[in-house]
Amino acid sequence: MGISIFLADRTLEENISYMKEMKEAGCTEIFTSLHMPEDDIEVLKENLLEIASAAKQLGMGLVADISGKALKEISFSYLLASGVTGLRMDFGFSAHEIADYSQKMKIALNASTLTPEFLATLKDHEICLENIEAWHNYYPRPETGLDKESFMEKNKWLQAEGITTMAFIPGDGMKRKPLFESLPTLEKHRHQSSFLAYLELEKSCAVDKIFVGDLTLSEWSHHQFQMYAEGIIPLRVTKELPYALWDIVHQNRLDAARDVVRSENARTDEARFVTEGKIAPMNTINRPKGTITVDNYLYGRYERELQITLKDLPAHEGVNVIGYVIEEDIPLLDYVRKGGSRYSFTATS
Repeated sequence: MGISIFLADRTLEENISYMKEMKEAGCTEIFTSLHMPEDDIEVLKENLLEIASAAKQLGMGLVADISGKALKEISFSYLLASGVTGLRMDFGFSAHEIADYSQKMKIALNASTLTPEFLATLKDHEICLENIEAWHNYYPRPETGLDKESFMEKNKWLQAEGITTMAFIPGDGMKRKPLFESLPTLEKHRHQSSFLAYLELEKSCAVDKIFVGDLTLSEWSHHQFQMYAEGIIPLRVTKELPYALWDIVHQNRLDAARDVVRSENARTDEARFVTEGKIAPMNTINRPKGTITVDNYLYGRYERELQITLKDLPAHEGVNVIGYVIEEDIPLLDYVRKGGSRYSFTATS
């Protein structure tokens, strides 16, 4: 995963602190924009030098979005010397110029507008394909983000050509001015959680790199990504009944059920000691999607079975409702339902 740093939106100290924080969370690359008014050029260059120096010390790559006009103001040699490791070239460059720059550093092209014809032209100019990636835009204005179907088609073609693909997810911390409407690539992600958007891009959209578009992530998103790095999807829940296995990591059975997620851990001999005695029938009510349940003694040998419902199910005398996945996290069940998936519960107030 990568992050975005906007030189004019936060102080230099804030940006560097965020870089360090996200490096510890596993981020390895930074995107920044050099589209600035000409009268800010010297300040921009100074700030860029500081960011590039910090990125180098942290071992993070730094890719700068730049136009042909801005490159003339700053100069390629200055960017190379400053520590910028890649350029995103969207407009104002000829195929010959792009091919030439690709011999010197990584070049990110606009994934959405790159065509087979232009790629063929770049190859004719002997572009260094090993240094070429295809990056989608983020879209600040609501209703202008991309459609998932065409986005996936383009990504699959790019990957078939051996080109790395990249897209943005929204951040759920500080939003970027002036609209503060988040910075996703896909419109459907605009008001989704950062983690959910990440999972969709990673699992089903032929995306190789995923960057946070906005200025920061929330504390909860940090926790989600840290848990996910360990192979665990955390689910926020409301607890209706006390149960001893709330605080362990669960794993869905490899023979995954259609209607429920079944914890492989809850009925093991190792788990029995934390749930002494018989489980009496209690709170045996209807089970809408996202309900967390434990089977009571009326279900015989299934007693202690812990489940999360994947669809609305009726009440059953042998099934106690002990809590619910909160509404915002219910879409995450699509990534927990696969056999062998690991998940945990975090109580909300």
